[in-house]
Amino acid sequence: MADIDGVASSWKLDEGPIPLPEAEQKINSMLSSHAQNVPGKIIHICLAIISKDINEFIGWCGLDHTNKSDTDPALFYLLKENYWGKGLATEAASALLNLAFTQLELASIHGGAAPENLASKRVMEKLGMKYIGLDEEGGYAFTITRDGYLTNNKK
Repeated sequence: MADIDGVASSWKLDEGPIPLPEAEQKINSMLSSHAQNVPGKIIHICLAIISKDINEFIGWCGLDHTNKSDTDPALFYLLKENYWGKGLATEAASALLNLAFTQLELASIHGGAAPENLASKRVMEKLGMKYIGLDEEGGYAFTITRDGYLTNNKK
């Protein structure tokens, strides 16, 4: 639980700190979900984004498959507002997609952005995700397959 203070201070980046007992519960929930991950099937993975310049937590990036109606995990990322527009969400999500498709053996990943969140839409476009239409709430829906990712990211 060495990270409990960091989780407490940053869980809801836009709402301020959460109480330490709630942070401990969040960590335990993440650890439980992470323990269920196996190659080809991710329940939940949540990674901290750390600033290279100041070695400080600046956000989250991960995959979530806790919605059982989805056939593949959802990509998510969240940065502190003063780090928006610097390419950091794209950098973190790109590294996560590489991990997901080359080591975790996932077949596909989906993502979404609220209609007003054009920056998040642009991140998914930069990642090579394919726009597939609007979701039920009118947000942008994207997907990317392992084959599509590997084809577009040959080294």
